Amino acid sequence: MRLHLPVTVTVGLSGSRDLLTIGDLLDFLDEWPPARRGPIRENVRRLCLAALAQEMSAEEAREAFVAFARMMNVLEPTFDPVPGYDMRSTAVRR
Repeated sequence: MRLHLPVTVTVGLSGSRDLLTIGDLLDFLDEWPPARRGPIRENVRRLCLAALAQEMSAEEAREAFVAFARMMNVLEPTFDPVPGYDMRSTAVRR
């Protein structure tokens, strides 16, 4: 199931990776280090599985994954002006 917009995550020293489908989100979650797994990751994984089963939308699962990735500090910031894409806001100070 393809996502409307990709999610870009940091993958260690190898750089970043674009996640384009629910399957990509699940792969990333399954690759998450066992020592760092917890209830939030498990919940996001369940939501992705629910999206695959068409029990919820892919975009709802994507939003949950984005929140998880942001909390784990692996979400890549983007400056793409596409509405709804995950941009980190920066305040301009004068």
